[in-house]
Parts: sequence; structure tokens; C-alpha cells
Amino acid sequence: MKRGTTRSAWLRGIIAGMLALQLAIGTWAGSVWAADASVNPQPADPAAAAPTRAQLDEALGALQASLANANPVSDWVALGLARSGKSVADRYLPQAAKSAGDGSLRLVTDYARLALAVNANGGDARKVGPNGLDLLGKIANFDKMTAQGPNAPAFALLALDAGNYPAPGSKDRWTKDALIQWLVDNRTADGGWSLVPGKSDVDITGIVLTALAPYYDKNAAVKAAVDSALGWLSGVQKPNGGFGSPESSESSVQVLLALTSLGIDPVQDARFLKNGKSALTRLMEFRQPNGQFAHLPGGKGDGLASLYALLGLTAVERWMDGLPGLYAGQPAGQQVQVTVTGPNGKLAEAAVNGRSGMELFVETVKRNHVPYEVVRDPQYGAYLTSVSSFKNGQFGGYDGWQYAVKRGGQWLAITQGLSAFVPQAGDQVFIYYGGTTALIHSIKVEPAAAREGQPIQVTIEKEVYDWDSGKADVSPAEEARVSLGGVSAVTDKEGKATLRDVPKGKHTLVVDGYRTGGAPAYVAVEQPYTVASYVKQVSVRVEGDQRTIAEGTARGGTALEALEAMLKAKQIGYEVKETSFGKYVSSIGGIQAGKFGGYDGWLFAVKDGGQCMVPAEGIGTFLLDDGQELVVYYGDNTKLAEPAAVTPQQPKPGQPVTVKVTYRDMNWETGKLQDPKPLAGVKVSAGGAAATTDADGNAKLSALPEGVHTVSITGYTDGKAPLVVRTVSKLTVAASYNDQNAVSVWAADSVRTARAAGILNGPADSLTAFQPKEAITRAEFVAALVRAIGLKPAAGSTFGDVSPKAWYAKEIEAAAKAGLVSGVAPGKFAPDAKLTREQAAQLLTKALKLTAATSTALVDGQQVSRGAMPAVQAVLDSGWMTAYEGKFAPKQSMTREQAAVVTVKVLLKPGIGKLGA
Repeated sequence: MKRGTTRSAWLRGIIAGMLALQLAIGTWAGSVWAADASVNPQPADPAAAAPTRAQLDEALGALQASLANANPVSDWVALGLARSGKSVADRYLPQAAKSAGDGSLRLVTDYARLALAVNANGGDARKVGPNGLDLLGKIANFDKMTAQGPNAPAFALLALDAGNYPAPGSKDRWTKDALIQWLVDNRTADGGWSLVPGKSDVDITGIVLTALAPYYDKNAAVKAAVDSALGWLSGVQKPNGGFGSPESSESSVQVLLALTSLGIDPVQDARFLKNGKSALTRLMEFRQPNGQFAHLPGGKGDGLASLYALLGLTAVERWMDGLPGLYAGQPAGQQVQVTVTGPNGKLAEAAVNGRSGMELFVETVKRNHVPYEVVRDPQYGAYLTSVSSFKNGQFGGYDGWQYAVKRGGQWLAITQGLSAFVPQAGDQVFIYYGGTTALIHSIKVEPAAAREGQPIQVTIEKEVYDWDSGKADVSPAEEARVSLGGVSAVTDKEGKATLRDVPKGKHTLVVDGYRTGGAPAYVAVEQPYTVASYVKQVSVRVEGDQRTIAEGTARGGTALEALEAMLKAKQIGYEVKETSFGKYVSSIGGIQAGKFGGYDGWLFAVKDGGQCMVPAEGIGTFLLDDGQELVVYYGDNTKLAEPAAVTPQQPKPGQPVTVKVTYRDMNWETGKLQDPKPLAGVKVSAGGAAATTDADGNAKLSALPEGVHTVSITGYTDGKAPLVVRTVSKLTVAASYNDQNAVSVWAADSVRTARAAGILNGPADSLTAFQPKEAITRAEFVAALVRAIGLKPAAGSTFGDVSPKAWYAKEIEAAAKAGLVSGVAPGKFAPDAKLTREQAAQLLTKALKLTAATSTALVDGQQVSRGAMPAVQAVLDSGWMTAYEGKFAPKQSMTREQAAVVTVKVLLKPGIGKLGA
């Protein structure tokens, strides 16, 4: 259907073809464009004032909402939505990739259109589609560049500029300079440009002016050509502010694109005001009640005209915001992190692209739906006046919106406005409400990687730029608030703050200077910080002034956590108090600190590998390690005994035993223990025998029977705290087998302990010979495991091949009833079968409920049965069995001395073995 004159319809068809729109009038129907007289109705007065920012926002919002539903998304729709802050890159870029590879690109304007849209949506126009098509390279080497008149050179120049195409040199057919020169040389006689010879055309002149805009101040010939064309445009503007012959909304749009690209006020520049009306005012008069825009005056809503309106209104809003022109482009892949903070908190943040600081800001607040106001000053340019509800000067001084940039870890000295600032990839841009607000120079966190329950000290430095010296003054940041994981503290005069009880997890460490009734003292900054989960398995003893109150195993990160866990499990009352120095235990089991009227109270020590230490920090902060023993004791000047020295080291039944008790004082200045000293006057008992240490710390015990005895050292006294913390250790008294010399050195102690504890004797429980190198039977190993764990023997006949009269019968039955064994077949145990190492691993894993946290590579891993591999990995990971030179030897029989080592480990393991308490 024809619209207007034949010439104008032809021109519009050319431009529409260039745009390659996939829009049709029908796509604008439905609820999105339902007529509503309340939607920005036309002003009755033709001399109405220029549209307000709110009216522009509303008009743009309606256009965005409808165009966003287009499917597929055309190149120009994608460009318009992206530049207006409503990117559809997730839908558009895959389409663009397809277009780049399907052979549909023929004209230079096809390549330019695609390049502009890809760039606006964050893509790289140098590498598009499955084959990485270089659109800009294609444009720069296009042979028939001028076949479309000024259109192709103009859009080629726009695309090359948007994509920041480098100065290519002589190898390219069309450099930017060549395109500029061609456009300057091919004007019409009246100063503008046209597709056909004759008079200049508004639309084509607008397109060329938009392309030449970046070079206005750089090239004298361009300046002269642009000034001439602007004069012509001003002269052909209609009395109602519109453009075109016949007049159309699209012509007004092209003028608005040109003016805003050149930095000319599209609303108030006197050259483009007719009877008080601008091109923008006239464009808005084409808007229909349903939000569409008409092509011709008095016409109906039109899809192409509405798309043009999106581009034009977007260009005007970008100009109002101090942003580059519509086609200015974005640096491909140049993400900049932007944070916007108000007087009392963060307002918006995003990783965005942009060619100016103001563009980064606008993109960030739009993504976060935060309102803002920008004013363009004729002298100072665009600047922020309001973000969210916070306006400049709201605290009555020179406070207002400012910005700072961190590049390469250093703050830049800011000497230009936000609109003039050119960002670089990796920059961190902070837009903040401030007054004499300082920047955070450094944040030092100790420890660098904290564990749960560990105090965290943060040291902050600030910096203030001294314009006289040209340097930043760095000093401690006093009264900065530090927050981490819900815990906050304020820095002291040295810029230090201590955070306690920060929960485990990945947190954000925030440093800010927000304050009531004034601008922040510091620009808020953030950095990630992780507090690791820290829970350990330890043994715990609580020693009172006259007896042991409790002992057992517990889990906890700090000494206090482990203590509380055990006391709660045993339902023993306690009390913990907190002072400025930290937490301390004031009562356990009804025994209050200060019971004897002095400095007596609840203290703690930690044993690790037999070595006892008194930590130089409180019980609430001391971090434990797996396998340690925590001793909480009531004391005053109470000593901590060293591991007792026994003579002879391997006593036999009937031999007298001497136990030497020593202790070490702590040198708190050096942080080291002093040399051992004898501890006199304390009681030593074992196996029913007892003695008191002499001046040399020696206690002589009468002959002890065979067994694994507990040696107890105590120093209880009436009316005061104990002389020594109760200390216990194991002492093995055992006779020798007649083949003792055949036992390997690494197994000797375990064989003696196994005999003394009665868990694994010689074959058939013989006390004469041990036969260490012989293979252990299934019955012997299971019986030893049952005894080591401490299961009570049981009567019964689960397995038909286990005689009730056999020495191992009750142990096998106990294991069956406890679910530790299930036999080799229904009702069959095979007690006399030799036990392989992988079978031993399976029995241990089931009995001790083991799992593997890590996997060990084995040289002979292929030999391990598939069903046994999880058990083999479990016993290796937990240390119950070992591989020799990377070999586990799964099919070899376990020897009796190997079995002694394993079962004694079980016997003495806290929380598992019979003697592990």
C-alpha cells in the first residue's frame, strides 16, 4: 500500500529494506497494545511544551515492552532494546550467529546492521557465527561500497567506530579516513546528502551526520560539511518542528539521532526550534493512544514508525543522561564492575560495558531498577543530581554524588566528570554519595584463611588525595565499620577491629563508614572471605579437685566447644562466663571457681602425642586437632605431669616396677617449656599397687600381674587444689612366648599387648607359642576383634560349622548377633579358613563402620576384588591397615603378627576399643 508521494514511499522502502525488519503491523496487536486513552494522550495545544523526562520514560517503556516480544528479534529491534537498557542478547546473539553463517548477508549495510546489533548486545563483531566471521573486516574490504549511495559508507563508518575497528592501514579497501572523505566529497549542492541526485534528503542527511559526528572536532573538512548540513536541516524544519517531505515521524527521528550524536541539545537548541517546538516535541505528537507511533501526521499506529521512535527516544534519553550517541557502541568483552552506594547502603551493582563512566552508571541502575536524575550543564556537562531518593546536598553542605575508580589495585586520581571518564577492562567503579569521604587504601585480614571459632583481626588504612602534593596520604582508618558473616566491629585509632564468633561459610567482608545525619566517612568496599568449617574429634577429661568428673570423646572446633559437647552428652551442669578477655569456665558439676578462696579455678591443657601444653589463649578460642586429648582441670598451682617413665620398660609378671614422675614449668617469656623437674609427694597406682613419689619423683610398685594396667598419677589434697592433674597411661605387663624372637620388631609391642589384654594369644588361645608368621584363621581374627571392641560373648548357633564347644564359639556368636559378620554362605562361617588381607579389610570396615574420604592408588589394585575395593580404600584412608611400596597384597593371607597390630589398634582406640577410654 502506498503512503504519501511516490518518491517518499520509495525512499522509505529503501530504508526499510536496509533495516531488514521482521516486523509487521500484525505483530503489534493484542493486549500489549490495547488502546487506553490514559496512556500519554495527545496535547490539545499545538504549542505545548517539550515532553518531560517522565513522559519520555513512559513512552519508551511501552515501546520496549512490545518490541521485546518480537520473535524472531530483528537486528534493529535488538539494537534499540539494548541501547535503551532492555537487552535481549540471550535470544538475539544465537540468531545473529545463524545469520552470519547462512549466506544471507549481501550488501554492506547487511554487514553493518548485524555488526551494530551484535556489538550493542555485548558480542564481538570481529568474530560472529560458527566460523568466526569478521563483520568489520568484511565491511572494510567491501568492493561495492558506494553502490547504495551515502547509506553504505555512513553505516559502514558507524559499524567500524562502534566495534572500535583498528586503523587498518593500506591493506584494507575502505579505511575510516576513506569513508569520511567519500562522504565529505559526495554532498549535494545545498549542503546535505541524498540517495539520488538532486536536493538533499532529511533522512539520509541525518544518517550521514550521525556517522560523521565523532570527527567533528578532529577534521576541519568534516566540521565544515557538518555545519553546512546543519544549516540546511534547520532551514527545512517545518513550523511545527517536524521534518520530511512529506513530513514523517521517521524523519524527525533521524534528525534527533544526528543532533544527539553531535552533542547538540535536541530540545532547546535555537537552530532547531520552530515556534517553540523541537523535533522531539513533534515526534511525540505522532504517538497514538495505544502507545504506537504513526508514520504520517494523522495516520495510524505503524510498526516501522514505532521502531524508529524507540531509536529516537532512546537517543534523546541517552543525550539527557550524558551518554554517547545511539550508535557509539560498546567495547566488546570489556566488563567493568560498578557499585552504587548511597548514604546508608548499597543501591545497585553490576558488571557492565560502556564507553564512559556515566554509561556504566546508567546501565547499572537500570538493571537494578533504581531511579536517578541527570542534569546537563552547558559548561560542566552531565552530572548526577539524584539516585534513588538521595539528592545532592541533603546534609546541607557540599555533599553529593561522586565517583572513584580502582585500577590494578590502585585508586585513580579523578580529574574529570563521570561522562568524560573512559573506563578500561577490569576497572572497579564506585559511584557513591559522599562529602569529605575517604577511600579505603588497604584491608589486611589475619589470619588470611580463618577457621571457625578463630578470632579475625582486620586492619584498615584510608587514603585521601592531596592535590597540592599530587600524592595520596595514607593513614589508619579510624571508626570504620567492619562486617563479616553477621558480625560487626568498629576500628580503633590504629585502624584495627577484631571479629569474634564469625560462623563458617563463604562471606563478604564489608568495610564502610555510614553514619547518621551525614555523608559516609569512607567509600564502602567489599571482598570475599571464607571461614572454614572446623570440627575435630578429641578425647576429653574433666578432673575435679578430688575425683574425675567425666571423660569420653567429643567433637568441636575449639576447646570450649568440645568440652560443652561432652558435658551436655553426659548431662553434667556447667557455667561459662564472658569478659573482655574472652570466655572462661566458672563451674562444672557444682564446683565453683574460687572454692578454696584463692586464684583456684577451672583451667585446661591439651595433650598431643604424649606432650602436654598449656595454651596461651582462652578455652573459647583455642583450636583443637583430631586425636588430641583435652584436659579440663580444677587447679591453682597444679602441675601437669610428663608421660611417666617406667623401669623396666617391658616388665614381666612378678617384677617390681619403678615409675618416675616429672613435670615442666612454662617459660612464658620464651613460650617454651623448661627442663623436666621431679614431682614429689604424688600418688602412683597401677594393678592394685600404689606408692608415693619421693624427692626424686620415683614411686616403687610391687610386682604386677600380667595384663594391660592403667597407671594413675594423682595429687588430691584436703582444703586446696590438687598438686597434679590426674594423669593416666597404659602399662603392659606380659610374659614372653617361646618363639618371641620370631616376632618382627614392628609387631613386638602389639603382640605383647594382645597377650596381656587376652585378645589374641597363640593358636587355639595357646600361651606357649605365638607363631607370628602363620596365617590367621577367620575364627581367630573375629574373636580377637570382638574382644578388642569389648563385646560380651554370646551363646547360640548361628553357623552350623561352628561347634558350641570351640574356644571361639561365643565370640563368633557375639559378632553374628552384633551384625559384624554374616558368614561365607547361609549358615556357614568357615572358622578354620585362612583370612586374606582384603577379607580382613571388609571385616574391619563393617565392624567399625568405616568409609573412605580419599582414594589411594595401588600398584596391585587390579587384584582387589570389586566388592572389596571400598573396604580396602576405607582401611587405608583411616590408617587401620597399610600398603607396602604401593601394594596392598589383597589375596595374601593376613599373618598373626599383622592381626595383632590391627586388633591392638582397635583395643586402644578411644571411643571404639575396650581400653580406649
